[in-house]
Amino acid sequence: MQVVSHQAAFEAANINIVTISFGTAYWVNMWLNETKSPFPFLRDTEKYAYKAYNLESSTLRSWSPATILYYAKAKLQGREILSQRGDAHQLGGDFLIDPQGVIRLSHPSSDPTDRPSLDELMKAVYKIG
Repeated sequence: MQVVSHQAAFEAANINIVTISFGTAYWVNMWLNETKSPFPFLRDTEKYAYKAYNLESSTLRSWSPATILYYAKAKLQGREILSQRGDAHQLGGDFLIDPQGVIRLSHPSSDPTDRPSLDELMKAVYKIG
């Protein structure tokens, strides 16, 4: 949640950060408790947003070495991991959309751990602002 420390820059560029997940209420609450995210959280149980942004589902890429390492670390930290989370193969993405609705950054994830760097996000923010 590196974006939290740069929340003011996002707000100055009139960018609202929203998290969208198709997860169950149980896993949404688990994630919110773990991350302490200050941003609005929307549940998209039918995956309309995932379909609209052409986010893929991939068994092979969902179990990449980076993902396995992530889950191993979570397990060692005593965090609850695999269970009824929903579609474990659905990949996510990160998008910056300006106030006019223009997508200024599109980053469909290649695996569950793939996210744009903070530098990449901030460059897109400064271009908007």
